[in-house]
Amino acid sequence: MTGAEIIALFNLFVDDTTELSAAQELALLNRVYKRICSNRPYEFLKTNATGAVAAGGTIALPADFLHLTENSQETDISVGQGQSVSKVVYVDDEPYNIINFSDRENSSGAYIDFAASTITFTDTTVTGTYKFDYIKIPADLTVATSPIFPTPYHEAIGYGMAIDGFMTQLFDKAKSYARENEKKFDEIMANMDIYNANLRAE
Repeated sequence: MTGAEIIALFNLFVDDTTELSAAQELALLNRVYKRICSNRPYEFLKTNATGAVAAGGTIALPADFLHLTENSQETDISVGQGQSVSKVVYVDDEPYNIINFSDRENSSGAYIDFAASTITFTDTTVTGTYKFDYIKIPADLTVATSPIFPTPYHEAIGYGMAIDGFMTQLFDKAKSYARENEKKFDEIMANMDIYNANLRAE
């Protein structure tokens, strides 16, 4: 479904009585879409980054970076657990444990500095080619684009729009069907979780 089709579905759920402008409907659609995608580390949000470590031992975080996922070369996520973590960054195929920001002064590895939007190595002399896997933030939907996840789950966005707290105060049908819409939304999300679990190599 495209963004326009999802918005049309939403309008069907609320009996076309929404007082929102087209821009507000699109903003609501994207708010619900991002909420769905941030529900868990879905397989379809996993991607990778590669490049050269910058001077001073830093890597710029990708613009769509949400958080790191398990390391990219080991099925056994216990790799890297010397620091009680399971996430690593590879530089020239050598793994560097990801440590907590607060441990950067007394532990070796790399840490995420969100204020600077970097991954920084405690050893500032680290150089080479890096790679790591991460969960991305999907691009905003437009009326012409479709969600990143499979079509059978697209209508969850329409239900999510219908149960949005702000929206349910605007019109009677949304109020009267709020519980049904929420139930349907939860049902689709549960099915999406099953789909995601089936994608994992476990």
